Amino acid sequence: MTNLEFEVPGGRAGKQYRSNPDRYFHIMTEGWYIFTREGVRGPFYDKSQATNYLHGHIQGPQEEPDPSNSWRL
Repeated sequence: MTNLEFEVPGGRAGKQYRSNPDRYFHIMTEGWYIFTREGVRGPFYDKSQATNYLHGHIQGPQEEPDPSNSWRL
């Protein structure tokens, strides 16, 4: 078998396949956090806020600052 037989139909997988459930984690009494290429982001009040932040982060530059910048070294 050649490498051509193992290709993803339609070419390279894109943004629609960028889902990683292990990316989110929760710390009791602190909040939700996300793993990104740039590091850990958070805390967020609930998982939906973390998800919204992540979608915005993937789509491009953000106008809102990272909520963890105030305490990060």
